[in-house]
Amino acid sequence: MELSPALPIEKLSTTGGPTTPSIRVGIVGCGSRGLTVLERLCALAGDIGRQVDISVFDPQTPGPGLHSVDQPDYLMLNTVASQISMFPDPAALAGLTGRRGPNFYEWCLRYKSAERSVRPNEFLPRRWLGEYLSWTYAQVIRDLPDNVIVRHHACVVDNVEHTDLGGFILSTESGGKHPVDWLLMTVGHSQPAPNVENSSVSDVTAPVYPQLHALGNISSTDAIAIQGLGLSAMDAVAELTVGRGGRFVHGPQGLEYLPSGHEPRLFLYSRTGLPYRTRPDVAAHRVNPPALIFTLSAVAALRADHPEGLDFEAQVLPLIKAEMLAEYFGMFASLKGESPQRIKSEIAHAFLLGDLDKRARELAARFSAPSLDEAVYNPNFQRAPVENYGAWMRDFMERDIAESIADLDHSPVKAAAEVWRSCREQIRRVVDNGGLKPESHRIFFTEYVPLVNRMVAGPQKERHQELLALSNAGVIEWVHCAQVIHNEAAGVILVELGSGERVKLTQVIKAHVSSNSSADTQPAIIRQLRENGIIHSLDDSGNGIHVDSHGRALPNLWITGPVVEGATYYNHYVPSAGSYSRAFIDADRIAREMLGVHVQAGVVA
Repeated sequence: MELSPALPIEKLSTTGGPTTPSIRVGIVGCGSRGLTVLERLCALAGDIGRQVDISVFDPQTPGPGLHSVDQPDYLMLNTVASQISMFPDPAALAGLTGRRGPNFYEWCLRYKSAERSVRPNEFLPRRWLGEYLSWTYAQVIRDLPDNVIVRHHACVVDNVEHTDLGGFILSTESGGKHPVDWLLMTVGHSQPAPNVENSSVSDVTAPVYPQLHALGNISSTDAIAIQGLGLSAMDAVAELTVGRGGRFVHGPQGLEYLPSGHEPRLFLYSRTGLPYRTRPDVAAHRVNPPALIFTLSAVAALRADHPEGLDFEAQVLPLIKAEMLAEYFGMFASLKGESPQRIKSEIAHAFLLGDLDKRARELAARFSAPSLDEAVYNPNFQRAPVENYGAWMRDFMERDIAESIADLDHSPVKAAAEVWRSCREQIRRVVDNGGLKPESHRIFFTEYVPLVNRMVAGPQKERHQELLALSNAGVIEWVHCAQVIHNEAAGVILVELGSGERVKLTQVIKAHVSSNSSADTQPAIIRQLRENGIIHSLDDSGNGIHVDSHGRALPNLWITGPVVEGATYYNHYVPSAGSYSRAFIDADRIAREMLGVHVQAGVVA
């Protein structure tokens, strides 16, 4: 590894040897993703015999990121406790040496069991995860090798210059300038872009975040619409119900809601009207079965045969559908005491022969089972009805909750939908690095990513059980987007109910996170990098990120996390150990390249 001559050379104070260049690293933003890279840097740096100076720029305590330790306990994670870990084991790193430490569940047993009981397959408060991330940062700093210095700068980087000799100079809001050779940008989600519409009704809309400040001015006499049906909408509902003193209790008829009297009238809708499926119950140590049809080798063969790019719907979706059918009918076989492996093999064979649909019909008849719901894999199959929309939503949610309670090992439809999650790495390798043709890339991110989110990234079943209780209590109503009327002339937004009643809305809460896909929705520092010519857009519309004008990566700049969604796929999650983890693998690769530590034939050099 060659170090940029733009930076000064220092003596290694820990060795007293001859002058050697120190390795200077800048990490801008240190939530969970930045923390994974910091951990890998510190874990690997002890054996290289050179000084490593790491500057971490984050106005908050490194670690928590969006998982603030100050948020209320009713804001919950939607990943079970045992599936979160900041300590990579060899399985997460594809056989490389990791770091020993507790996963989130084990940490909660040690530090939170006095507050309440915790179970490995439980959804726990988000602020606990923030505390775990902060604790992990402290552990990494406590165990620093002698040749590593980590400095936390509690300020915002507002400008990055790329020097003629290849380094970077980071300028902070406090006036400081910090030269580094290696730069990691991991700045997380952005805030939604300011509303610049020349419209009087734009004053009625507001973002859901920052959570504790956005909703404080809402009173019990207000009529509020929440645009969105996913996780952000669940946060808004919680803040305006239990956050106002209401309580859920178990009564003779099931879960009930006892209002405090401070709740506003709530209307829930979304742009498509389609509900999310809830997260199914899952055994604490369940491991997803390996793919049989939509495998990594199948993806590699497709990429090799089509270097110009893939058509997702024509060339990839058939493999995903076949994998779903294998899981679907394999589950029916298991429930009837037959071999699921044999049924899956039959489906794989039928797929290779081009007889998949025929074999699926035969298996449906054999098991007296319905055909797999096409809505699980086709984003254009299901349409939300305008008439009786609220009753339709209730019926869907009740049936889906029953499937989630049946759990992932007993619900065929949940097992089929889970393919979107269990085969996430295959999908990444289809999409990443320009794997799709431009039009197919657009279709994937605009149609299939929302479908995947609805299928496997939805709320916990408990949240939908609570929505049903809130509906029974008269606190919320589901309305179709066609019932939400924007009266531009009057400067108001109305909800038209089936009874003919029209309700004037006090506010519309936009409960969805910015996609970061276009230049004007990305964080300010990312826009500044583009303005300085350090990074460029993937296309002429300003979408996505390339890190130089030719689409080649600068060798000493990395941008990770949600901000690169589009250029890569599925970047908004906290890592886990126990199996291959893209977050840890990427962090390990970044750290090794920064430190000049390489892996050859499975051996660290």
